[in-house]
Amino acid sequence: MAIMLRRLAVSTAVAVLVVTGWNAPAHADALPAVPPKATPIGDITGYPRQNVLPVWPDNPADASIPIGVIAYDDIAPTLNTLQAASDRVSARVAGKSAGGYDLYVVTVTAPESAASAQRQERWKRLIEDDPVRARTDKQLLRDYKTPLFVNANIHGNEWEGTDAALRVISEYATSTDPAVSSLLQRNRLVFNITSNPDGRVAGTRANANGYDLNRDLTIVSQPETNLIRELAVDVKPIITLDLHGYVSPTLLHPSTPPHNVNNEYDLFIKHALPNALGIEQGLKDLGYAETQSARIPFRDDEPGVWDDFPPIYVPSFSLLQSSIPYTIEAPLNPRGNLTPAEKSRRSGINTDVHEVAIKKSLEYIQANRSQVIYDQAEVYRRGWAGEPQRDIPDEYVPGWGPEDDYRTVFPRSYVIPAGDRQHSPAAAARLVDLLIGSGGRVWQASSSFRANGTSYPSGSYVIDLHQPKRGIVNSLLEPGADITDRVSDLYAGPAGWSQGLTWGATVDTLWDSLPRTRLTRIYDGVARGSYPSGRVASALDIQDATDLRAVNDLLAGGARVYRLADGSVVVPWSSSSQGLIKSAVRRYGVSFTAAPKRWTGTLLDEVVVGYVGGVEVRDTLADTGFSSRAVTPATLATTLTGDVDVLLVANTLNPATLTAENKAALDAYLARGGGVVGVDTAGPAFSNAAGLLSTVAHSGASLASGVVNVVNNGGPVTSGAIPHSFIAQPVWYTGLGADVTVEQSYAADPLLAGWWAPAAGGTGGQNEAAGQASIVRSTTAAGNPVVLIGTDPIWRLHAKGLQSQLGRALIWASQS
Repeated sequence: MAIMLRRLAVSTAVAVLVVTGWNAPAHADALPAVPPKATPIGDITGYPRQNVLPVWPDNPADASIPIGVIAYDDIAPTLNTLQAASDRVSARVAGKSAGGYDLYVVTVTAPESAASAQRQERWKRLIEDDPVRARTDKQLLRDYKTPLFVNANIHGNEWEGTDAALRVISEYATSTDPAVSSLLQRNRLVFNITSNPDGRVAGTRANANGYDLNRDLTIVSQPETNLIRELAVDVKPIITLDLHGYVSPTLLHPSTPPHNVNNEYDLFIKHALPNALGIEQGLKDLGYAETQSARIPFRDDEPGVWDDFPPIYVPSFSLLQSSIPYTIEAPLNPRGNLTPAEKSRRSGINTDVHEVAIKKSLEYIQANRSQVIYDQAEVYRRGWAGEPQRDIPDEYVPGWGPEDDYRTVFPRSYVIPAGDRQHSPAAAARLVDLLIGSGGRVWQASSSFRANGTSYPSGSYVIDLHQPKRGIVNSLLEPGADITDRVSDLYAGPAGWSQGLTWGATVDTLWDSLPRTRLTRIYDGVARGSYPSGRVASALDIQDATDLRAVNDLLAGGARVYRLADGSVVVPWSSSSQGLIKSAVRRYGVSFTAAPKRWTGTLLDEVVVGYVGGVEVRDTLADTGFSSRAVTPATLATTLTGDVDVLLVANTLNPATLTAENKAALDAYLARGGGVVGVDTAGPAFSNAAGLLSTVAHSGASLASGVVNVVNNGGPVTSGAIPHSFIAQPVWYTGLGADVTVEQSYAADPLLAGWWAPAAGGTGGQNEAAGQASIVRSTTAAGNPVVLIGTDPIWRLHAKGLQSQLGRALIWASQS
């Protein structure tokens, strides 16, 4: 049975007056929003492109050393030596990790003149831009250097992919074997040598910022992920290998269902499975007892055990780019209480495993060269033509069946409106940047137009879905699908994500039409900020993180800012405040309007947030411009001090288990009327235990996740909020007192896209949450403002359209 998405008229329109002013980038203080525009063909130089890499000081504390693998500080000298010895090796520092380490990208190929390199680039672009012409170009088919991309060590304490990459580079650099020479004449090998040097040195899965980089490909919150995405988009690899550990026996893709509905899966699985079988045979040929079998989830596991549904992973993102991607999980864990000899033995076998994966994949490309080029071009051709996905027959490859049939219906186009139908111009620009940075194509209308009975002003963004990488574009924009009834398990969430619905922008779906107006292709999104002229008070409706940053900048600069009952703010005119407003417009692209007549509001102070939670809480607060401080149950006495205005509880804080000193600090905070905002299950648990806002809090299964329909009732937290939300284990509230205001509820049909089955005991399903409160607020008899949020505005920094709701809650609760 195919899973086909229903034709949903997607629109999250809320009236916002926009007056053209200064232009500001969508990410004023963040990572580069989009990669640099493609280098002109004439500026492309030949290979090798060699650089002397800076050498890092010796670090005897490097966690790599006890494992028996290369230390980070030895990588640059090794690559410098290889470059000096070979004209086949080109190395560069392609960026910096979160912790400040160099990120090394290496290309291995036969030398090319500038003219030859330019011809290769033309062919690579031609495959995407004119796939029919490309796959019938005899010279291209004969001489195009098919790319392979190896991404190593994305989880820092899974080391050996780096060593395997360096081993292959070293061998190919100076080999006199004619087969190697021929291979490098027909291929480019691109290696991200250690995509997580922070974790490699520290012995941690995460980078120095605390993030699992292999969950960030469509959020792109980290510099390392920014580089991986850039390589996946630009290299256009035929095969992508993401080298991991440790699963025994060796695990390698393809994956179980559910499969992402936007893939051309027939063009993938026809190659992915036979190459996996070839790698499996290569592992057997190593001769180790530990490599005599492999685990191929598509073949060996039940649906949901190891799926490729969300595009947050390197392989699932790369599949939507037209690559044939693999996770390779080496089998032997070298960590823990092992002898040095055993650690070295295990890491050596793991390195051999990854080397086999690299070499067998190259063999597959060579043996099937014309077909893999043709099929990569076919992905793009189907996109340009707007063709429906193929109905793949059972046993198309051994094991393919109805459980694998996941497809979508592609609309003709999307419009991200400009003007007063746009919920947030800054959010719209950010979404455009995500689409372009992910390999999509976006156009902008130079004049007003009508489409599907709606008028759109000039400057509206148009996404023609007849484009080569329609899969990734549609995966980011479409609502998604409710897959609850199709699988009983998932490898991990989210099962629904839809940046088109959860990142705060208005996005309209045009199922059958492309706007008939002049369109110009653009390469980044721009928010056009404004402020009212004359000596009038300025109002700002907080609907995005950029609006919150502007408010917090105004407060930090000493402006008098008033919060109105609906959660918007007003800044009375003064020469100093006007300067701060102009600065915010320039920096963030926010739009101020003239304040309503006879407004009344509460004067705000600069807000200091004490938070109980992890790095995602920390960085959500940073993204929204709040001054913040980590608070833990063990440090309340020294951190929950008099300058903290509001306490954000996103992790366990149980008053009954505190020491006397820390309990006294909490009691003092609450006694002075300190406000509380609680999220996830931790928030209501603390609120109940502390005797604040009493609720009965219910939660869904831990894997329940996706995009939900909500009903906003308005108020300081949800006035003007988008009608969809994001959940990662949903929470809802019952048993509310008469003094509790429900600002938002789950709709009667809560789940729009994702997976939300009842928990093992049969409770916690969608039907129980239907119509129940998702955001509530109240003020206690002692004067403590409390807000509880049952959706998830924090998870991995994803649901950016919810950050304004969290920020509004913090502002309201801070004013005790």
